[in-house]
Amino acid sequence: MIKIAGITIIALILIILIKDTRREFAVILTIATVILLFVSIAGNFKEIAEKLYSISSGFESINSYITLMLKILGIALISQFVVDLCRDSGENALAGQTEIAAKVIMLIITLPLFETVINIVTGLLK
Repeated sequence: MIKIAGITIIALILIILIKDTRREFAVILTIATVILLFVSIAGNFKEIAEKLYSISSGFESINSYITLMLKILGIALISQFVVDLCRDSGENALAGQTEIAAKVIMLIITLPLFETVINIVTGLLK
């Protein structure tokens, strides 16, 4: 965490210093910093996925739900990254459309889960 905080603070200071004179360089520095931070923590996502799969190894039916959860988490994180970059660049309309697109994609991915829940509920009611 210290490494991430250090990178963030150094980038923030540099961005503040050059923001007024060279706005385009500030945006580029922001994007580069965010990518650097994302790459530095990307290995943790693999560890999380492996741990979840090892926990659920005895339950084959759960693996599909864990995969679904990880896909949605990935979409949420990537879309938040893009939305934040858009907002930092002053493109609020683009940020809003990106949020809507991410929500629609997450809904589409979860439709089979909703179908399964509805089938279970209707099966219990019969």
